[in-house]
Amino acid sequence: MTKWFGLVAVLLFPGSAVAASASAQLFAAVLQDPGHRQLVLQAAEHTPAWAHLGCPNASFAQAQEIGVYMPVTFDKNGEPVSGEWREGLIATGCGAPVTLNVLTRITAPATLSTGFLLPGDTIADPILQNAAQNFAAKAAGGLPPGCTGGFIANTQFAGYEGPDAAKQSGSWKEIWTLDLCGPPKQVVMHFGVDAASVTINAVPQ
Repeated sequence: MTKWFGLVAVLLFPGSAVAASASAQLFAAVLQDPGHRQLVLQAAEHTPAWAHLGCPNASFAQAQEIGVYMPVTFDKNGEPVSGEWREGLIATGCGAPVTLNVLTRITAPATLSTGFLLPGDTIADPILQNAAQNFAAKAAGGLPPGCTGGFIANTQFAGYEGPDAAKQSGSWKEIWTLDLCGPPKQVVMHFGVDAASVTINAVPQ
């Protein structure tokens, strides 16, 4: 199965971020930096589920939600020095709209690296996404002989479950659609959360 790794770096030189005192304003400037926007688009287009479609005339709109995995911090000059987040592009013009997710890490002062994540609205973090792909593939029957291009075509958050469901936290489930060189297959992904760990259970839809 394809992993999201494969980062591309872009430098944000002094002056590219709007001078402002609030971190939120600085972060907003980073998100809208033309160089960053271009690399987000490039990373999104490399998502296997999207690259498989071969749709050159698609349009992309920036999704509103930003998922911050590690707080974004700035130095005294307003340059980003650490942080990690997810942002999405909503792709239309080639079948049903799909959200293409991109991870950005600040790997050195003013240096941002981007790579694609799973498409759709999964709430699993990047490490959990990687770990869950093998569970999903196994639940879907595994890669058939000769298939080397299997990928996750979409993910759908299906709600919280367990004792903390009413609080919108804790364990949750998702529906993942897989393309394993044949008709799409769906599996139900259960992510169990407790104080010490997260467990993954995948069953055929």
